[in-house]
Amino acid sequence: MSTSTYQVGSTLRSLLLRVPFVYQGVQTLRDRRQLRRSLAVGSFAQQGEDVQLLDLLKRLNARGPYLDLGANHPFKLSNTYLLYREGWRGVCVDPLPRFRPLYRHWRPADHFICAAIGEEQQLIDLHQFEWDPLSTLDAELAAQYMARGFKRLRKFPVEVRPVDDILGSANITAPLSLLSIDIEGHELSALRSMNLAKWQPAVICMEVLAAHGVRNWQAEDHLLAHGYVAQGDIGHNAVFVRQDLLNRV
Repeated sequence: MSTSTYQVGSTLRSLLLRVPFVYQGVQTLRDRRQLRRSLAVGSFAQQGEDVQLLDLLKRLNARGPYLDLGANHPFKLSNTYLLYREGWRGVCVDPLPRFRPLYRHWRPADHFICAAIGEEQQLIDLHQFEWDPLSTLDAELAAQYMARGFKRLRKFPVEVRPVDDILGSANITAPLSLLSIDIEGHELSALRSMNLAKWQPAVICMEVLAAHGVRNWQAEDHLLAHGYVAQGDIGHNAVFVRQDLLNRV
């Protein structure tokens, strides 16, 4: 989302947020309208990532569970909701507690976990922005967003858990079909907390270009060093396939 587009609705959102039950009612109506629009175009992701990921997973015959880190809303700008509708199931992780009831409603067969992701189990401040997808654990990145005109609602401590702990507690069976990761600058820390050799995601879709415009080369290098091959970019995301599956692509 551009800064100018964001700012157009910022004042109205700020007013609605002061009356939570009104805000929730408006959001429910918007959600239903957005769902109808997305169903009409056949995609729920920002740049059609979900359609391309679905095609890739089918070609790879990858039917395992998915893991969506930084899942945010159950279907708006989601890389995994199309998979959910196609019969895949998995774990969706996001540190914003307001999404828990939405997942119960829209994706009851998925396992939603309210947590942030990192290498060590701890409490760390989350910078929650008025536009939810920008919420981040990275204080420097949050400062850059605010400098560009994005409004931070609050800063509050959230639980940080390693990926291995998340998957273990959810009783997930390897191999994963898809790892979707969009956590605003903390992708490398999340990847380091995950035993890729154990969970073996067939495909990884990772945001590599956050809203501040800097590419996350370190996270990409980590995947390349652990047996993944880059398959190109889709919007702000890069897609990687496990090297031993390349003959199926």
